[in-house]
Amino acid sequence: NSWAQVYVVAMNIKKEAESKPKRAIKNTDDDDDDYGTIDELPPDSLITLVQPELPTLSRLWLAALKDYALLTLPAEFSSQLPPDGGAFYTPETIDTARLHYRNSWAPVLHAVALWLNSTGFTCSESTEAAAISGLQKRSTSVNLNQASGAVGSAKSLPEINKDRMHLILGVSIQFLCSPRPEEPIEHVTACLQALHTLLDSPYARIHIAEDQLIGVELLSVLHRLLLTWNPPSVQLLVTGVVQQIVRAAQDYLQEKRSTLNEDDMEKEACTVLGEGGDSGGLIPGKSLVFATMELLMFILVRHMPHLSTKVSDSPSHIATKTRLSEESARLVAATVTILSDLPSLCSPAGCMTVLPTILFLIARILKDTAIKSADNQVPPPVSAALQGIKSIVTLSMAKTEETQKQWTALIRSTLACILEYSQPEDSVPTPDEVSMLTAIALFLWSASSEIIGVQSLQNGCMNRFKNALNSCDPWVQAKCYQLLLSVFQHSNRALSTPYIHSLAPIVVEKLKAVERNRPASNVELLAVQEGVKVLETLVALGEEQNRVQLLALLVPTLISYLLDENSFASASSASKDLHEFALQNLMHIGPLYPHAFKTVMGAAPELKVRLETAVRASQASKAKAAARQPAPAIHSAPTIKLKTSFF
Repeated sequence: NSWAQVYVVAMNIKKEAESKPKRAIKNTDDDDDDYGTIDELPPDSLITLVQPELPTLSRLWLAALKDYALLTLPAEFSSQLPPDGGAFYTPETIDTARLHYRNSWAPVLHAVALWLNSTGFTCSESTEAAAISGLQKRSTSVNLNQASGAVGSAKSLPEINKDRMHLILGVSIQFLCSPRPEEPIEHVTACLQALHTLLDSPYARIHIAEDQLIGVELLSVLHRLLLTWNPPSVQLLVTGVVQQIVRAAQDYLQEKRSTLNEDDMEKEACTVLGEGGDSGGLIPGKSLVFATMELLMFILVRHMPHLSTKVSDSPSHIATKTRLSEESARLVAATVTILSDLPSLCSPAGCMTVLPTILFLIARILKDTAIKSADNQVPPPVSAALQGIKSIVTLSMAKTEETQKQWTALIRSTLACILEYSQPEDSVPTPDEVSMLTAIALFLWSASSEIIGVQSLQNGCMNRFKNALNSCDPWVQAKCYQLLLSVFQHSNRALSTPYIHSLAPIVVEKLKAVERNRPASNVELLAVQEGVKVLETLVALGEEQNRVQLLALLVPTLISYLLDENSFASASSASKDLHEFALQNLMHIGPLYPHAFKTVMGAAPELKVRLETAVRASQASKAKAAARQPAPAIHSAPTIKLKTSFF
């Protein structure tokens, strides 16, 4: 037990050291600037102490786990206990051993999981046995052969690994089913960490993915655990294990789909792969997706009760927006991330079964957690919700001929919900416009074919962009310009053109107004710069015959940002930066569109004079700055040279 605890700590230290960037060290062997790297792990690290003993320790840990598994069998299975005792107990000491194991099994389980993960399930029992043959000779009380179940012929490595998986999963599931109320929380966390570590191994992931019922059983047990163990730390560990199970299933299914594609089998075979098949039905008790959604819904309702219709429909329920605690925010974000992965485990028909619920939950979570903060930080649930929307909207598996109609309806209804949730309202706290606008933009980028031509959705999206452009917050304006830029650049002209026609005039108007109300802060300057980028992109997107008209909007606007020499001296830092930004852009635009630029400048002589004045002032300023720079020191050759070297 003590060695197991030492090994767990040692592996944690090693993992932390490996996650840190390696320090560069100068190679002193020669004069070249060669740098090597050095690990952060010190030579006297704990792992160097434990590593030589691992062949012996791993065997003993596995034997101890088998003892513990036998001793936790219910009374009706007592006849299955070995008559001569186990590896570390005899029939006479069985009660004492049972009590000891009850207090010490968890670190051993964690240590075994770490060891199996680090060796990749490649170490056979014969290798371990050879390493500890001396120990067996010296100790008659440790009956390792009996504990390992070796009878007659040696087992193959796949059989050994299968036994190990069954042992670890069996011990874990048995404990998590009904942990005693007085059980130390350290045992629960160690068990969950062991499962998470185990499922980091490719072998374990394949094992649990091949037999889906194991995953379903494990999810059911984890759900049951959450009913009695409330600490957020336990809930976070549970979501980590759930994510491992889901990703194992994802990898396995992806491999099967890839194999089918390589074999050029019929497309129908590929479309029914995944949960739901061709009917879309998910069977409780057998469906991994259903079990996962049950568990995740339990966590979500624990932290956001109003997501449950039973709570929200209650007469006593008052809908309020409140900030989640840091732990709750992390938990909600983790659940949203897993939820958005679930459609990839389904067939197209299965996707149509689960997506309405998943999209509803993600949209509601986005609405309730997208709250404006003073530092404009995006909370973890909002980031997870936006990422979830992106992954679902771009999900190719859901778009088939059979499901196209349902898919289109889902996309449109979800966007309609987000538009409704993002309506300006006099509520406290203030909703985060940028996050809601980003969600809208995600639909425009990735689901353009489903929403083109739906006038109500188009008008709603345009109104949200207009509200953001007219916002008093320059940060919102800057982000709105960035999102607009991507919409304007969309490859589907049927989508982008209406937005350009509707919103470009507002952009031009906002940028022209800057001459009268110059930026006073870096954020205000950023908003103007992002707006100019949008206008420059429109010039680039325009056809050649319209280039002059477009430049006639951009060039005068940029020239209006230029300061004369007197104003420049007394201007604020942001105002000076705007002057420099405008001048640099004008210097770039001129050579890019020479004919159109000359036409615009020729039509307005006052613009030309103002630009030339600014250019001359800039050149004079650079010349003065260069003159102030000290001349580089010239090392003259020594007049006296020694003919003899003394070194």
